[in-house]
Amino acid sequence: MAQSPKHRGAFFTEDASTKDLALATAKYKDIKVYWLIDPQSDLIYDAKFFSYGGPGSVALGEMLCTLAKGMKVESATAFTIPQIEALLRDDASTPATAAPAEEVFASLPPLLGAVRDAYTPAKALALATIAMKAKTDGAPRRSAFEALTEADKAWLAKPKEEQISAIETIIDKDIRPGLNMDGGDMHIRDLENGERLLIKWQGACGGCASSTGATLSYIEDSLRRQVFSGMQVVPVEE
Repeated sequence: MAQSPKHRGAFFTEDASTKDLALATAKYKDIKVYWLIDPQSDLIYDAKFFSYGGPGSVALGEMLCTLAKGMKVESATAFTIPQIEALLRDDASTPATAAPAEEVFASLPPLLGAVRDAYTPAKALALATIAMKAKTDGAPRRSAFEALTEADKAWLAKPKEEQISAIETIIDKDIRPGLNMDGGDMHIRDLENGERLLIKWQGACGGCASSTGATLSYIEDSLRRQVFSGMQVVPVEE
């Protein structure tokens, strides 16, 4: 998990407001988490994290985000250090870390407490916004978690060719023009299981540092917002 985290990144206010979700962000020492939560059901729709520490911090963030998705906030913020450590073990009889787990994952309890505190005002704001939209629409708003989960299932059920076509449309409209301006481009090599997009950088993008940083994050975030929340973009070589 520490070597290839799938949930590293961030969510922003726009990610939440456009989907009728609440955004709860919390930071403690070397780790920060971002949870998108349905305020009508308290179910966590998606989760990301940033780590400023070592492998232990990355593993904690990745495991926490993996577990949190689909859970209620109350349950997801009740995880303990022993539970996380046990889940991170490769072998049930071998500790996940050389140092004591209480030291490696010491950030967990205060971090989860901070998430609980952050969710209270975020939920109130999201519910107020939903109420305003419902009044404008003249109809109650459907549970965001239910609607978004159905959209994700519908995406995964589409034929691969249709999925790639939809992705290409977004790339042509929102991403390729910017790459071309800087003398670069990208090519889709494959799409695995509807959620792992393999791309090949072309031109100037091949040697640009941002192709593994800001540019890659922008592409991934764009596709997660517009086609599938769990999209992962992976650059590959020939």
